[in-house]
Amino acid sequence: MVTTAPAVDKSEADGITGPTWELEYAATDDSLLNADIEEGGRLIALINEAAEEIKHFVPEARTITLEQAGKGDLIPTLAEMHRNYWDTAVLLRNVYTYASCVSSVDGSDESAKKISGKMQVAFSRLQQAFEPAQLILDLCPDDVFDTFLAADKLAKDAEYSLRHSRKMKEHRLTLAEENMITSLKVTGHSSWGNMYTDISSVLSVDVALPDGTKKMGFASAEALRDNPDEKIRKASWEGIRSAWLPHQETCAAALNAITGWRLDLYEKRGYSSFLTSSLHSNRVKNATLDALFEALDSNTEVGRRAMKIQAKVLGKTALEPWDLFAPAPVRKNVGRTYTFDEGIELIANAVAEVDEEAGAFVKMMRDKRWIEASKGDKKRPGAYCTGFAKSRTPRVYLSDYNGRAQLLLTLAHELGHAFHSWQMRDMPRPQVSYPMNLAETASIFFETVVGSKLLEQAESAEERFNILWGEAESAQAFLLNIPARYRFEEGFNLKRRNGSLSVTEIDEMMVAAWERYYGDALSSTKRVGVFSQSKLHFYLTGISFYNWPYSFGYLFALGVYAKYEHGNRDVFAKMYRELLRDTGRMDAEDVVEKHLGGRIDEKGFWEEAISVAEHKVNLLERVAAEIGSV
Repeated sequence: MVTTAPAVDKSEADGITGPTWELEYAATDDSLLNADIEEGGRLIALINEAAEEIKHFVPEARTITLEQAGKGDLIPTLAEMHRNYWDTAVLLRNVYTYASCVSSVDGSDESAKKISGKMQVAFSRLQQAFEPAQLILDLCPDDVFDTFLAADKLAKDAEYSLRHSRKMKEHRLTLAEENMITSLKVTGHSSWGNMYTDISSVLSVDVALPDGTKKMGFASAEALRDNPDEKIRKASWEGIRSAWLPHQETCAAALNAITGWRLDLYEKRGYSSFLTSSLHSNRVKNATLDALFEALDSNTEVGRRAMKIQAKVLGKTALEPWDLFAPAPVRKNVGRTYTFDEGIELIANAVAEVDEEAGAFVKMMRDKRWIEASKGDKKRPGAYCTGFAKSRTPRVYLSDYNGRAQLLLTLAHELGHAFHSWQMRDMPRPQVSYPMNLAETASIFFETVVGSKLLEQAESAEERFNILWGEAESAQAFLLNIPARYRFEEGFNLKRRNGSLSVTEIDEMMVAAWERYYGDALSSTKRVGVFSQSKLHFYLTGISFYNWPYSFGYLFALGVYAKYEHGNRDVFAKMYRELLRDTGRMDAEDVVEKHLGGRIDEKGFWEEAISVAEHKVNLLERVAAEIGSV
């Protein structure tokens, strides 16, 4: 008999389950959806027509004079193409978001997959159509560029992003080459990521539970990682590992192809490092990334000590791989579960103390049914925040909701993302696209605020212990796990230059990365190689080096929270909202200097933030001793 995760979790039977969401379209065959697709196609055709009028400028783009631009009506044509580009992008993103949301809930929905594929092709066509204009804007002399900015409001609104793009002008290729790259991505580079998503969405996991082996989806199996029963946690871990083993070669091929594509492209563009693209897209300098990892590498003991405290409480000398999400041992009714509405109220009340607008926003997300947290075997694992570009309304997705504190903090995290985008809903569209490292600013801040409020309201040492246990998990994740992922990616890129890597080599690299950061805090790293297959982040083709921004965001958010704790709380809410709004129109270094008065290209900034995490680990140790656990 085939059963699903709720039969083990019991949360659904107890009323602990989340809602389904309301989306922008009624169905995959909605006439409004089809109308948006058609309008997007019409606008792309207009951009193509305009592109034909200016293509002759591209070969000499670096030397165009104002006189030449004037005679050829270049500036008004560029402005028209730029406006149509943004209008088209809104439509395509809207449709793609819908299809992605549908696929997340049901990975077997073929109509949603077809729409996603169709939108990827449309995005490719849009990029190719606009490429002549983009090349001219990237390469043209400053006086021509400044004239373009002055000629159109949307152009002026896009000044920061356009100037940021111009920083890479020396790495731009010819129009034909740029268009070929964009075109080939759809059936080449991006298809590997699509294949991985397809596999993970329908992956069947056999979990050997105490009452018999149960078959469940990947998301449901992952939801058991924080089960109080170690036998269930281990069964989940072993089941997931076994489920991925038949796909080792496929995943290795995908990693080799994705990374190989990027390295070939970087060489063609003349990048000095495989990090160039990641640094540029995250709007940081290399010195900033170096400072971050210098601090992380110097403070591995903070995360390790958190794990050792947890291990001692669990009666072990070191944690097992399946214990990384283990909940605190249950004591005197602590570790309660929350219904979905109770969880929303808790989050809303906590963030409202920082900013009343934030609290009202959280309740609005629930009331408008913009959150998906129902159960399902075909759901994509994990959690994320997305949004519909036309209405500028966010959506939050959870693959499961079991009412436990850690998943409540995950919900707070994603609601923080949603609040970030909501704060920018009235801004010009070119200014609302913020880099991934700054995207974590609001999410981890919300998570930290909710965690701190839970700690403050705790009525017993046992309850404080339970809350601080979650803080220890965060320290482990962001100070050890994320850095290990980054070092794996870094090492993979270095070795991939010399050819494809085998399954064994990939496995060994993952093990080495974990050993470097976890040290003796983990009982064994021999079998963690499966992490290179089970972690979606390595297969996202749109962004390279997807992981390090999480550690950046975690520590940056702790720095922001420290300002809230020790600064003027009366003015904090206004400063905080202004900081969020600036993330789409300033470099990361400038955002931090303006609003926090700090230097993120120096190790000291990051070590100060790590000290906030260390303080929480110290609290855990003291409270554990107080209740006799260590």
